[in-house]
Amino acid sequence: MTQHPSFPQATETTGNSIKGLNTPMSRRGLLKLSGLSVAAVTGSSVLAGCSTGSGSGSGGGKEITVMISQSPTAPEGQKRILDLMRRKFEAAHPGNTVKFDVVQLGSAVSSAVVNTAATKEGPDIFEIGPNGLPTGAATGVFTPISDSEWSDLGGKDRYLPSMLAVTGKDNTDHVAIPYYASTMAMYYNKKMFADAGVAAAPTTWDDFVETGQKLSDASQGRFGVGEAGAEPSHAWHVIWLLTTQLGGRLISADGRTAQLNTPEVMQAVGFWLDWIAKYKIVNPKDATNSSAQQIQQFVQKQNAMFPCGFTQAISSMPGSPVENEWALAGNPTVPYGQQQLQGGAKPVQSYLGGATWAISKFSKNRDLALGLAKIMGEPDVQQLTWKEVGGLPTTNETFTAHPETREGDWKVIYDAAAGAQATPWSPSFGQVSPLLAAAVKPSFSELAATGTYSADQLKVQLDTANEKLKAALNSEKR
Repeated sequence: MTQHPSFPQATETTGNSIKGLNTPMSRRGLLKLSGLSVAAVTGSSVLAGCSTGSGSGSGGGKEITVMISQSPTAPEGQKRILDLMRRKFEAAHPGNTVKFDVVQLGSAVSSAVVNTAATKEGPDIFEIGPNGLPTGAATGVFTPISDSEWSDLGGKDRYLPSMLAVTGKDNTDHVAIPYYASTMAMYYNKKMFADAGVAAAPTTWDDFVETGQKLSDASQGRFGVGEAGAEPSHAWHVIWLLTTQLGGRLISADGRTAQLNTPEVMQAVGFWLDWIAKYKIVNPKDATNSSAQQIQQFVQKQNAMFPCGFTQAISSMPGSPVENEWALAGNPTVPYGQQQLQGGAKPVQSYLGGATWAISKFSKNRDLALGLAKIMGEPDVQQLTWKEVGGLPTTNETFTAHPETREGDWKVIYDAAAGAQATPWSPSFGQVSPLLAAAVKPSFSELAATGTYSADQLKVQLDTANEKLKAALNSEKR
């Protein structure tokens, strides 16, 4: 998810028509998200063109609105998914329609949640990642789904337990319906591994470095590992994984204490930057890569592996030069310098990401919104989402109807999702991503220019990030 100082131009999909929406907004609203200061976000609505409740259309029909962020890897596939849901909904609810407001940045959806708290206007449904749910719940926009509503949706046991768990604090008072799950995994090229005499994907970070060095020759400009150093949301993914494996946290388990500058975080970030500076397994130019560039380099065989890749990258593999060569494996789980997990520690490969649908408290068409959410979980919609954008299904009947969605490489994703960890239920957790991105940006700029970085300056940057997160946590309403 990229950060941007203003809203992008959104696309509004109603039936088969698409029209532009110009909805600029100051970044101030997003930054205030951490402190829940919704008063600062009042003013012109960022949801011009959206309409909570939407009233009645011609002939007494009603229209519900869903706000979602555009798929960065498969926007055309996403349109096919939305069209299927629209057709199914309008067949099941004659005379009523659904409108999908598609914005280019996920941060726009998060900002719209805060704006809805202030204006009591906005879409009926927000498609939002698990990390955004605590803010919506704290502002009162997202409220717990009742037992009778869960029954109408098919019951809680319809859904993958780990994904249901992230929709409510302590797996209770669930405020959203799971749509699809996404986890981090290792993408690698089987042929390039075999040509280098590597039999399998690495399972420890020592193995990872050793494998990367076998596949690299810096003097020849060849590097075994691809990176996305300039992707704003990527930094926290890697840092979260490495820190958690070392026994640390980015925010305390109770969601109250900032921990972005602990020894575990410093060790994690230092190891990550050393892929370029010390071990020479990543091209310094990758410090300026986006995730899309990282994936493109992999499919063009410019490197042999990249860790911490999300399931959405899978949609880029069919028809590419690596179509018959790529594979998935779990991320290494044993910290660098260790041969096995210490003290009975459990292996950690990923946190649980993906998408959920949260119905606005201010929707005047909640029953219709629930009807669409039920359709969203049906096997044909879930299977198409899996096929087009690489989202792991979250309804159990889909795995029965389409077993291919958790077979082969997808078994890696399914197993990771079943055992993935939830991030802290904190409205300020959304600030972790931009704060860590800002903290490591100077180091990556230095790496791109010189191939080295200053550990002292990195510590200063992490200290600054931690103070900002501390302020955000202290401003939360509890």
